[in-house]
Amino acid sequence: MSDVSVIGERLVPDRFKVAKKQYLLYLRHLFVYDFAIGRMPAEARVLEVGCGEGYGTSLIGQKVREVTGLDIDPAAVDHAGRRYGSDRCRFVRYDGVRIPFADGTFDVAVSFQVIEHVPDDRAFVAEAHRVLAPGGIYMITTPNRTLRLEPGQKPWNRYHRREYYPRELAEILAGKFAESVVWGLKGRGEVQQLLTAKFKPGSPIVSFLRRAVPEAAKLAALSVRNRLPALLGGERDKSYLERYGFGDFYMETEDVDNTLDLFGCCRK
Repeated sequence: MSDVSVIGERLVPDRFKVAKKQYLLYLRHLFVYDFAIGRMPAEARVLEVGCGEGYGTSLIGQKVREVTGLDIDPAAVDHAGRRYGSDRCRFVRYDGVRIPFADGTFDVAVSFQVIEHVPDDRAFVAEAHRVLAPGGIYMITTPNRTLRLEPGQKPWNRYHRREYYPRELAEILAGKFAESVVWGLKGRGEVQQLLTAKFKPGSPIVSFLRRAVPEAAKLAALSVRNRLPALLGGERDKSYLERYGFGDFYMETEDVDNTLDLFGCCRK
């Protein structure tokens, strides 16, 4: 299994140097790819919208006929093409608005942790619908705001324009797709607790500091915090690399409110 680090909002394999929670974040993302790939026909033409560094697109390409990764970042597209490009896996830059392919081009489209970033979420879903062939499958994930934010609170993540309650995502998907469901990705026991701990509402002082401290100061503090393990020689106990795996995550179909991420699955 590849190593990983988080650069802004991107997971970057082979640069994993920090902590157990970051490793669990990696597994959390990989689990979704594995879950989605299991629902893709082997002969499918697949589109990933918002492919980022490209490692997930590459995983898909190992299981299907062909896959195309789209991203608005030219550096990311260039890197992904050089590292993961092949006859079955290609990467294309787009403007973040219109997908540069004809109607009905793909059998499957996915967009993981992307919709919360885009200016027009309904147009984003409509574009995915447009490029799918009849009967095509669309799978999407996004953070579940239920456990992350207080009622009325704006996303604390500076990259997110909005976050969704399960019913909100369900309404957007049902507005375009003939069939759609929203499930939730959840961790088992200790994993769920570790990954939700930082999202629990803090004290009034913490809430005030989050609002009042300049963004640059927050980023500087985060950078120092993330570098500390490396500066101190790294974590000595790496047992969590063997302790945790895909089995520590599952898709919850009933109690979706109490999940980490929302997973939408649609059919055209």
